[in-house]
Amino acid sequence: MELSPDLRALRDFYYKTALKLPPERDFVRGEKVIDKPAFFTLEHLRRHLNNPLLTPDFFKLYWQGKPVDCSRAMGHKVVQAADLPFLNKGIIEEYLANGAAIVLEAVDLFEPMVNAMCAAIDNAGEVLLSNSVAFFSQARGGEAYRGHVDTADVLVVQLAGRKKWYLHRRQNPRWVNLNELDPAAMGPVQAEFVMQPGDAIYLRNYTPHRVETADEYSLHMAFDICDRRLNADTALHLLLQTYNQDAAPIYTPVEGLLEKLKAHADSKPFREHLAQLSLAQAENYKRARALFGANKVTALDKLAAAEAARRK
Repeated sequence: MELSPDLRALRDFYYKTALKLPPERDFVRGEKVIDKPAFFTLEHLRRHLNNPLLTPDFFKLYWQGKPVDCSRAMGHKVVQAADLPFLNKGIIEEYLANGAAIVLEAVDLFEPMVNAMCAAIDNAGEVLLSNSVAFFSQARGGEAYRGHVDTADVLVVQLAGRKKWYLHRRQNPRWVNLNELDPAAMGPVQAEFVMQPGDAIYLRNYTPHRVETADEYSLHMAFDICDRRLNADTALHLLLQTYNQDAAPIYTPVEGLLEKLKAHADSKPFREHLAQLSLAQAENYKRARALFGANKVTALDKLAAAEAARRK
């Protein structure tokens, strides 16, 4: 699918500016990257929130900085002995009417054009599978997220309203203590600015940041640029599986156990196994992105077109 003009402009910012960011820089901001963002608007958000199949797995609701448990609003209808779940949208209505924030996850599953943008992002790396998230917040209800760091690089575009950003110095990688960071944990501020509709920012991983809604409301979209190569958990799990097939003798000291593990990790068969899994994983993610873009039913298209023609 060919990108819309506004997303082509965002793609060009990503390729020509963000990907050329010097290593010593933590972020780059582009003003008026998109003249008038139209690929995702409040109308798109409203339509998806009104989808009768929407469940709390696809969104998070926040009131005064705290998540709202929406699972309590789930109901079901029994049809031929099957439970069909549905969400009582009253919970979203009540909190949004009082200033809450909402985060819609995996927008690329709902919007083919957004999925095409994610595909363009994925093509810039070896094994990427980016994710698109829409953030709606209101000045009187607080933000969805407080101070935090992302483990992935992030491309953000402001779609409506204004949002103030505070960026802190980049920190060392970790997998714990990522959210609800207090000022001491955030570290020194390196930049603050207000994002206008059409502005974009590329933020490197582990750069702490927090935001404030600067208008009555704000809508922005973030593309999480996720590295999907084999991670440490997978590699260590596979290493332990290999060790279990060829273990050190009992009574072996810890130093000997580590030497045995290292020998397995350095062995040609183990490294070849990891390489094969890496290739398979890369292909799986490519197929997944293609599926997201073509995941629709077309069997009724001709019949629907013929019926529409008869009505004219």
